[in-house]
Amino acid sequence: MYLYIDESGNLGPGMGRYFLICALEIEAEEDKSIGRRAGRVICRFKEKNHIPKTREIKGSRLSREKRNELLEQIFYRGVKVRYIVLDLKQTTMLLEKADDKNACYNYLIQLLVRKMLEEKKELRKIHLYLDNRSVKIGNRLSLKPYLYNKLVLEQLEVKSKVKRIEFDIQYYESESCYLIQWADIVANALYKKYHSQEESYYQKMKPYIIFESKFPSKNFGK
Repeated sequence: MYLYIDESGNLGPGMGRYFLICALEIEAEEDKSIGRRAGRVICRFKEKNHIPKTREIKGSRLSREKRNELLEQIFYRGVKVRYIVLDLKQTTMLLEKADDKNACYNYLIQLLVRKMLEEKKELRKIHLYLDNRSVKIGNRLSLKPYLYNKLVLEQLEVKSKVKRIEFDIQYYESESCYLIQWADIVANALYKKYHSQEESYYQKMKPYIIFESKFPSKNFGK
């Protein structure tokens, strides 16, 4: 399974109330064809709108019309969405230091992957592709062993036999990975549901959303 991951919002105080991580989930046998499709969609959009080839498309800078245009082309067979949104009002006191933010980011990624493993018990390898600019150096080094410890080794506490899961984690500059650019556009559109109560994008994407979670669930939005 392949996950292309990006986020919207910022961790920490004074940067808005919500932080959202979005993963586009793509089956292994469809990854290459959907990756080529992503490239065609982005390149044609740039050409049509006279955007330089070297300029990255960012979801936060799109007009409503252009965002809808891209969402209609992104959501095609084989593309599914998982996301988790964090209520910073309920967790700000826990995110005062850089290490706190790194730990929180890792934890949220782990929640997304854990749910997928619960649903797809046959999985043995997961590829995660993340935006290089949104992940701190220390976090890059810690995410892979963290996932292995939480999702494989800790199972030994409750099971006598566990399956081995391999995590392949790659970091890209988003302008060089069209599917991470898609993840950015989708994450920003989902973020608007929580940040500014814009429901229209969410309703457009809803048929493709296979997992959504609010954290912390007990006090979210209060």
